[in-house]
Amino acid sequence: MNRIICWFVLLLSVMSLPLSAAGQNAERTVEIRVAPRDTLIGLCQKYLVQPEKWQQVAKLNRLPDSNYIAPGQKIVVPVALLKGVPMDGTVSFLQGEAFLQPTGSSEWRPLKLREIIREGGALKTAANSALEISFEDGTSFLLREQSLLTVKASKKGPLHLLRVLRLEGGKIISRVKSATGKDSRFEIETPSALAAARGTHYRVAVDGQGTTRAEMLESRTDLSAMGATVPLKEGEGAFARSNEPPSPPIRLLDPPEPQNIAAVYGNKSSTVSFSQVQNAAQYRVLLARDHEGKNAVKTVVIKPDEAFVFEGLEDGSYYLLATSIGEEGLEGAPSKPCEIKVRRKPLPPDIVAPLDKASLPEMPLKSQWHNVLGVSVYQVQIATTPDFSGPLIESGDLKKTIYHSRELQGGTHYLRVRSLAEDGYAGDWSAVRAVSIVKLLPPSLRKPDGDDNKLYLEWEPMKGATGYHLQIARDEAFGSILIDQTPAESKLVLENPPEPGKYYMRVAARNADQETSAFSKSGSFEIEQSKSYFFEALGFVGGVGLALLLVLL
Repeated sequence: MNRIICWFVLLLSVMSLPLSAAGQNAERTVEIRVAPRDTLIGLCQKYLVQPEKWQQVAKLNRLPDSNYIAPGQKIVVPVALLKGVPMDGTVSFLQGEAFLQPTGSSEWRPLKLREIIREGGALKTAANSALEISFEDGTSFLLREQSLLTVKASKKGPLHLLRVLRLEGGKIISRVKSATGKDSRFEIETPSALAAARGTHYRVAVDGQGTTRAEMLESRTDLSAMGATVPLKEGEGAFARSNEPPSPPIRLLDPPEPQNIAAVYGNKSSTVSFSQVQNAAQYRVLLARDHEGKNAVKTVVIKPDEAFVFEGLEDGSYYLLATSIGEEGLEGAPSKPCEIKVRRKPLPPDIVAPLDKASLPEMPLKSQWHNVLGVSVYQVQIATTPDFSGPLIESGDLKKTIYHSRELQGGTHYLRVRSLAEDGYAGDWSAVRAVSIVKLLPPSLRKPDGDDNKLYLEWEPMKGATGYHLQIARDEAFGSILIDQTPAESKLVLENPPEPGKYYMRVAARNADQETSAFSKSGSFEIEQSKSYFFEALGFVGGVGLALLLVLL
């Protein structure tokens, strides 16, 4: 007779015996439904690693006659006897430092991303670290900081899928893929309890006193200890102290909600407060690079009336998650991830020129600063008030690290520069530079020394000027310029003065880049005809008259 029915079925129950405080392992079994023409020896030859152990199976099932099993009968078989192949895990996420102690070795070595984790290997994480191990069937577990765990078993066979982890301390967050047609087991042993799950998302933690806490986030799990088993549904938790049975199921608290989430700009601290959750003793707040909270950059436990403060983060997007912790230490589901954008770069430019509190002439102001990495353009502001609330001179987007403003009027002006990133984000303004703009006074004459025939010109020296530009003309509009010189000092000596008459003079300052300020207001002076001119003129006339007289004679 053809086998028209499946000669075995998988039961959808998780069978686990309680552990003692010493953590003794429980026997795990599967059930096989006998089909017509099946024999015990035949089944053992097909499914057992060592078929000769059929007598052990017969004894476990209390078979009066091992040669006879009836169709429809259930045969219990220990998982340890079943054929199976190892299911290796892979390091799918690594933050900070984590270490592996391979099977049969006493040495710990650093773990690397994508490394293979085999059955029997031990794992541990350092402070501020996390480690995720993923399996090919979609199951994974995340080991939090300062945790110690051993992969006791990880294999699959035709009748089962088994993983057993031993958590000595720390916290593990498990995501177990729902079983489809196989008796899928995922169990976490601790020194005081055992948590067994099927198709679930749950947390197990062991504290320094050996207390085990299990928190059910999705589907269901069982927590067993000291001969007692507590089934946990979604949203429930329980704890088991050393040498004590588990507590009754406790409803997990709802997460607190952040109240003032905002983007963070600049290298400043930011504060987030939370809503009040009834019966919450503490909140755990986690700031991570990912919305699942694996890549945590900061984790703190605060009181419900405290705020979460963070600062000094690199640029980028972060996700804030918070959970409520009850008096018994059980932690609820996390809040929905809230994105926080942090922008600290680009850094403010360092201004090279002008120097702070410099005195400069009325001329186009040259500003210069050091280049900043990661900057698209720069912006400059010049104002007459230190808070930049007064009249402003604003640049457009500058590609270069130099800016020439229009001519500034006399008085104190304030200057600052900032950087803009490629996405348009503007960094903080630079330190403010104060500059005094001083008007140039008209040139003044100094009388000639002694009886020499030189003309001495002097004017008010300008601090910061490296030279001057002097012009002398006959007319006030300087349409006819007689002298155009660029002396290095604020004075000039004319060896050959111009003819007697009225003249106009103006001066401008020059800087080290040979840039020239506007000319000062013009000043006038007169060159008088000396007394000797009369006698010279008289002698000239007398000489001409004498020559004419001689001609006439």
